[in-house]
Amino acid sequence: MVSNNRRNTVDKWFGEYFTKGNLDILDELTTDGFIYHSRNGDNTKEQMKEFMTWYRSVFHDDEWALHDIIEQDHKVVVRYTGWMTYKGGWFNIPSENQRVKETGIMIFYFEGSKVKELWCENSDAGILYDLGALPKDTHEVY
Repeated sequence: MVSNNRRNTVDKWFGEYFTKGNLDILDELTTDGFIYHSRNGDNTKEQMKEFMTWYRSVFHDDEWALHDIIEQDHKVVVRYTGWMTYKGGWFNIPSENQRVKETGIMIFYFEGSKVKELWCENSDAGILYDLGALPKDTHEVY
């Protein structure tokens, strides 16, 4: 069972930060020393705000489904699916208002009632494939 406070944080992360692009919500949900661990290194809260500014310019009309939310000790793991409309601005991929799907898993590490660290694995390659940036029929897609 996921605590109400942590479930509320996850809901706000997807509903306010991703869907609405509310940058101020990060200040409410995260610690001062918040770090997002990405494959390209660690990112600060300010870098996450910069990312969201870019993301909101590229993708619109987000819808998110949270499939599994698992809490253990100080961590909450979320498996999710998101659908969004691509409006252009990513790797010079032309926009045809394509609807794309992202799947992923986020791990939120809490310190008290706020998120101190975050990890995310998602399907960016699948989105690029859906947008035609990766050649069709060159490999199996599962």
